[in-house]
Amino acid sequence: MDAVATSEPYFSHMPLTSSDGDVLQHPTRYMCAAAYLDETFARKLTKEFVEEDHRGVVPSFGFDLVPVVRHALRARRMRLVRDTVLTVAILLGLLLNFQATLVVLAAFLMVGLFLALNGALARTDGPMAARPVRIAFMVGLVVVFPFLLLSFTGALAGGSGDYYGDYSGGLDGDGLPEADGGGKAALAGLLVLGAMIVAPFGYRYMVYQTLRKLGPGSAEVAPEPVGDRVRTTLRRIAAAQRGNITLYSRENPFLGSGDIGSRWARAWSIALELDRTAAEPLGDGREDRTPGDVDPVELHRHVHERLIAMRDEPPANERIGGLMVDWHVVAQGECVQADRPVEPTGEGPLYRDGHPLIDRQAAVPYSHAGPRAIEAIIRHPQADIRCYQRVTVATQGQAIRDGDGRIIAPARYEDTMLSAFLYLAVEGRMLYAQFVVNVIPPIREEFRIVDDLPAYTDGMMFLRVLREGGLRALGEGILGPFRMSRALGGLVSEALRAQSGRAPTSFVRYDYGARISAREEAAERGFRTFMQTLDADKYTNLIERRINEAVLDYLQSHDVDVTAYREQAAFVLNNPFIMSGGSISGSQIAVGGAGSRIMQQQSRPQS
Repeated sequence: MDAVATSEPYFSHMPLTSSDGDVLQHPTRYMCAAAYLDETFARKLTKEFVEEDHRGVVPSFGFDLVPVVRHALRARRMRLVRDTVLTVAILLGLLLNFQATLVVLAAFLMVGLFLALNGALARTDGPMAARPVRIAFMVGLVVVFPFLLLSFTGALAGGSGDYYGDYSGGLDGDGLPEADGGGKAALAGLLVLGAMIVAPFGYRYMVYQTLRKLGPGSAEVAPEPVGDRVRTTLRRIAAAQRGNITLYSRENPFLGSGDIGSRWARAWSIALELDRTAAEPLGDGREDRTPGDVDPVELHRHVHERLIAMRDEPPANERIGGLMVDWHVVAQGECVQADRPVEPTGEGPLYRDGHPLIDRQAAVPYSHAGPRAIEAIIRHPQADIRCYQRVTVATQGQAIRDGDGRIIAPARYEDTMLSAFLYLAVEGRMLYAQFVVNVIPPIREEFRIVDDLPAYTDGMMFLRVLREGGLRALGEGILGPFRMSRALGGLVSEALRAQSGRAPTSFVRYDYGARISAREEAAERGFRTFMQTLDADKYTNLIERRINEAVLDYLQSHDVDVTAYREQAAFVLNNPFIMSGGSISGSQIAVGGAGSRIMQQQSRPQS
């Protein structure tokens, strides 16, 4: 943090940058695929970043959020077209012949119910528990399908379908009503049947054609949205994701680093008196020298330099290439914007500028904290705005080379990301050091299909659509009208919000906090291999050791007695990172030497 001009603002917006035309990073490609393959993921993104466009943006490390949001919007349009086709076909079928349409819908409803029940049992009790459901479904088809077929045939013949078909009003030779609904029944049945088959499979085929363009080395970006409001929002996201401020809405202040309830999350803290002097032998006796003042900003700078050295100073084969160190300012997203006293006593002037982290003109959070603001936040540890030093390690390998530099094996990409947060505060002549580390597992395997599809021919693509769509695609057809209603409701809500005219800054309190991280939403529930777990443990130990040694070096240079710190740090460093989970939920465990605390979020019990 170099000296800066006093005219520089404390908080500001990051400058706008564009990545259009750049080669997409691997996590970006995988999350773009997730927008098409996981409707829940896409819906969360559009709600967070498009519908509620005043929320903060979690910093992005190793990926670009803008293409992901664009693809989520494109996927929403594609789903809306699919569901509109299904809904229109069903409505036309009901108008043509009510009974024939119901018969076809009943057959597809059976498929959908079977898939839902089969999937629920497979998730809770395993695939073996779902086997009886499959058997019962097949038996049901043998019994029920002939009945449905006879009902449909009756509708075609104008029999039972006459209750729902059209009548000419005349009488035949036997004095019975003369039916003319057979043709309409056939048309209704074929229309609905065709839509239920063609729309889901056609949609899936178009999705795979889109994903084919997202292969390795792709620079594919979805078309830019039409509306000015959405384009403005995407420009803000492009800038804010490179910032160093996170306003969080829920429990986790380290949103974007992983689930704080996971078994990989780890936190410890150490407290040390700064008034105790390091004793040094002088002549025949011992003399206690007065300890120097410990400046938390200078201490942070010293730790920062020692961390960066792990990346820049060693020989190329020893460097931690994916290591990044930056500042991370966090605050609760629910901001009080009314006039209020500056000091807690209520005396003195009133603060009339809304909230320091909110741009009142644009009604959005700032994304960048300047050097003067960071220094001030570090020196005022009792404030509700906190500053951490963030260490991010993308656990990606190196190429293996021999002594002459010839390549033996290329690097293998691993998108596991470890984030460590260091908080240093001096308060009451005590040093408080807090360390939090968490890991985001790799992106889900099903989204990596974009690495395979570029090698597919059109025929191979068609066969994969049939194989992977199967009964699921047929079962999804029945939900078309409901999905369309929900999508239209979201679009209407988005339009009303844009036209409401009431800015968030007009509220006394408003929640600007981010609620989701796109990277977390796309992650696996755990590591795919034990080696990834060991890598997380390795980098955690390396960073912890370097931080503690850097703090000790600084304190010793200021004649502070570090005996108690060493005792506490020894326990912290020897405590294993790998945990097996347990039945305690969110408990805090205090162990080790005086002042040391280790907190670990353990797995919640299964109900």
